[in-house]
Amino acid sequence: MRSLRGLAVLVVAVGLAAGCGSTALPGASSTPSSRATTSTAGGGTSSTPSRSAPASTSTTAPTAPSAATQLAAFFAAAEHADSQLRHAAALINGDIGSTSMRFTPATIAAVRGIELAPVASALPAGLPNEMLREVLVVYGDLASRTDALNGVQAYGSSGRQLPIGSQQAQSVLRGLRNAAPAAARFNGDLAAARTLAQQTPPVTGVAPDSRAALELALRLQSISLRNSCDEEFGGYAPTSLETIIWQPSTDQHSSHYEGLVGGIRFAADYTVQHGWKIIIYAC
Repeated sequence: MRSLRGLAVLVVAVGLAAGCGSTALPGASSTPSSRATTSTAGGGTSSTPSRSAPASTSTTAPTAPSAATQLAAFFAAAEHADSQLRHAAALINGDIGSTSMRFTPATIAAVRGIELAPVASALPAGLPNEMLREVLVVYGDLASRTDALNGVQAYGSSGRQLPIGSQQAQSVLRGLRNAAPAAARFNGDLAAARTLAQQTPPVTGVAPDSRAALELALRLQSISLRNSCDEEFGGYAPTSLETIIWQPSTDQHSSHYEGLVGGIRFAADYTVQHGWKIIIYAC
């Protein structure tokens, strides 16, 4: 059981297995030369060539700085996790038959190779709430789909054949069904987060011992634990931010916090050597 996982994505194929059970501005064209007419002292007129306006060239409007640059590593890590999950899903589906399932060493290796830590570590602290919500929706999709495969590891690592009607096989299929909703919406959630990032100003860096840094770590760990700490195997992918209540206490200070995250008690301590150590009493 991992306390903080990296982001990964299960594809719709996993759900199917379970079912068996700054824009460029147009350049202004130069105006043709014209002749200006002026009055002369004798009352006549004389025409002289006027200087034509210099031709303008096409220009590209400068791109305003945005959070997209700061979140580029996160998006790349999420896409990589998605590709790992899609690969694992294809192998899993191939190992599930109509009457039994048996997972090959290649399938187990693919499942074990999925790691969400790079996705989580790429998230900067201090994001505005709506931007934070969007990226955590992406993370939740990945965490749900990754932990949905825990049954494959728990019951399939031995290489034994599992009859479809057995308790172990049904647990595997339940996990895969849990992953299906997150798998179906992942691409849309990722696209929505990218769009908002382009519209969001860059965030100012926060200190690693700040409450903002702790808040991000709390939210990530809460999502991970709710997916992995029981035998439901995934399925928790929140679309709104969990409420955090910071409870006052006599020893409340910058390196120690207590409170509730999503209604579950937590305690957190910070050290320079190890960063935030968080205990969430979820399971």
